[in-house]
Amino acid sequence: MLTRLFSLFEGRHYRYLIVGILVFWINAWFAKWIFTFPYFSEGFFQKNLGNLIALELALICSYPLHKYITWLEGSEDFLKKLVQFHYYSFLGIIIRIFVFALLIFLGFGWLVSSFFSIGFVILVNFVSFDRFVFIPKEESIASNSLSYSAEGEGIGTLETIEEAVIYNRWIASKILDYLGEKNLEIGAGTGTIASITSENFPIDVFDLSKDNYNFLKQRFKSVKNIRNIGQDILSIKTKNYYDCIYSSNVMEHIEEDTKILNHSLSLLKKGGFFVAIVPAMPILYSMFDKKIGHVRRYSKQDIKRWEQSIQPLYKIKWLKRNYFNPIGAIGWLIKMKFLHQKQIKKQDAMIMNSLIPFIAWLDYLPLPFGQSMLLVLKKI
Repeated sequence: MLTRLFSLFEGRHYRYLIVGILVFWINAWFAKWIFTFPYFSEGFFQKNLGNLIALELALICSYPLHKYITWLEGSEDFLKKLVQFHYYSFLGIIIRIFVFALLIFLGFGWLVSSFFSIGFVILVNFVSFDRFVFIPKEESIASNSLSYSAEGEGIGTLETIEEAVIYNRWIASKILDYLGEKNLEIGAGTGTIASITSENFPIDVFDLSKDNYNFLKQRFKSVKNIRNIGQDILSIKTKNYYDCIYSSNVMEHIEEDTKILNHSLSLLKKGGFFVAIVPAMPILYSMFDKKIGHVRRYSKQDIKRWEQSIQPLYKIKWLKRNYFNPIGAIGWLIKMKFLHQKQIKKQDAMIMNSLIPFIAWLDYLPLPFGQSMLLVLKKI
């Protein structure tokens, strides 16, 4: 588990944590030094002023550390980014105070409230610095507000935004354990997930969209582990052949999803796996879901529906039917359900990409909700 979690970290994540520890001690040293002056120990106002000065001195010191060490930048836009850095740092402080006060109000103790408020602001600061202060120039040139095509082909979903490398590997990591010598991806889109799974496993990729099919042929023409590229999985007649058949955000587009499910099971060997990552929670269904061709968001009722469809035909064992990505669920509820956002923006995708290494451990908890579900069946 730890190996998989740490594999999601990139260099800047480690450097951020190391520099953060250093900044903590710098802040503590400045506070200790400032409170050697009697003035700052005389009353409530003076004590808070002393803490504020210590914090400001620590921020001034932390800015070049993060700029040069964490994000490996040069001296360009030094003053402009210093102002931005201060703005987001103080925004983080306000958020920390709010979270701390909220937890205290809800009855949590000082220690728990401090721990969670500090942890929360560590995440907020990293995302703020990574996406709004030290964002690479090549990413800031255009907003790239991508969305799905009207036909629901999934061109702009998170896993098809190539820059969201960490997010894509996180999704692929949920599939890797079930791959074998013969594997097939349903609805491969532009091949983002297949490009990862095919690093170590042979994959057949299928997508009904003619445009995607042609793109996949061009993209993978020199990739040895991409064995076959096709369009309609229902055209495959070879039974008991594959070790694993998987899909990522595909089944929700299919009205008769159980038809694809049962056909996939017919293609699997005994002991083979069917893996589906699907959007979860009907309560999150929005106009955006409808626009991009989502027939449904999955729930426990859909699991029962699958079971009823499979039972007369095949023997299966459920290995996983888990919710994951609760942070994404909250974001989807706010942006898509309440604010009626009409597209997935690249900036939103990259914010999630920055967050993944810090929140991936939540996948190992028995969560009661999440943006997605991981469904894994074993044919027996």
